[in-house]
Amino acid sequence: MKPIAVMCASSRFYAFALYVSLWSFLKNSPRLAAAADIYIYAYAWDEPLKQIFRSLGNFHIIDYDLPADIERTPFIRRFTPALYSRFEAFSLLEKYERVICLDSDILVQKELFPVLSEFHGPIALTVDDCPTVQNNFLRPIPGYDMSVPCYNAGFIVLNREAFAVSGGQIRQWLYRMLKQYADCVYLGDQGLINLMLQEFSLPVEICSPLYNLPASSGKKELKKAFIVHSTGHRKFWCYYFFKQWVDGYTKWRQAGGNATTVRPDSARWHRWVSKKITPQNRIFWELAPDGFKYPGKFLLFALEYRRAYPQEKAVPDKA
Repeated sequence: MKPIAVMCASSRFYAFALYVSLWSFLKNSPRLAAAADIYIYAYAWDEPLKQIFRSLGNFHIIDYDLPADIERTPFIRRFTPALYSRFEAFSLLEKYERVICLDSDILVQKELFPVLSEFHGPIALTVDDCPTVQNNFLRPIPGYDMSVPCYNAGFIVLNREAFAVSGGQIRQWLYRMLKQYADCVYLGDQGLINLMLQEFSLPVEICSPLYNLPASSGKKELKKAFIVHSTGHRKFWCYYFFKQWVDGYTKWRQAGGNATTVRPDSARWHRWVSKKITPQNRIFWELAPDGFKYPGKFLLFALEYRRAYPQEKAVPDKA
């Protein structure tokens, strides 16, 4: 067993995004990938899907679901139970010296191994754009300061040596809180992880935003980023053009992966695009932004796609 664990998770529907995230991690962070055991917590995956991931790398694929006594509220169904597998990072902490959590909608651009020497406290996180912890919940949670700044759960570094309590104890507390407040966890696991910091008096070391940089950032900052994160509704597969993400998605489709199934396209766009997809241009149309909702984004995506892939005639002259 290696001393480091890297963990991520996905439902069946978001597996395409996780595939690209892991592809970019293996490609651009080979030192950490070689030094770590990599865990995928998989919600509702079938065997063919698992085989696609096994063809990408040597992963520990764990079938995951929430405990049966936790109600599947609209908020839990919205993100799927896979999101809450991040609680299992604290179980991994009982076996590994360090645990790193990666989100499923990221693009790794640089080697992440040096981050391990930057932090020595129990937990390192990046600051979230949510103003306060309260923004993660529909109502205040009694006994906690909901006005404090919020940390993003998309990139987490855990250090077992600095923890005063066991990872298993933290894991149990998180699931217990989710059961109690499943009807108001507006932004999923992130709010509960922030409350956990108060419950167990965990000092946070703040990561540079370059380890979890929103994809909406400026081009100069994006070039410096270790990880680009397509936060909120603006995803790589329906809003932005990142050549490396398109390359990874192309690998996914070549490996037998299904087309995106979670795009928030308008019915009009879906009907229009369905008449234009051919085997030669399917990647472009599967990823291009909805041209009726985001005409500017679509035109920019088309121009950047043509610039990146001049040999492909994926974009019609009269798109």
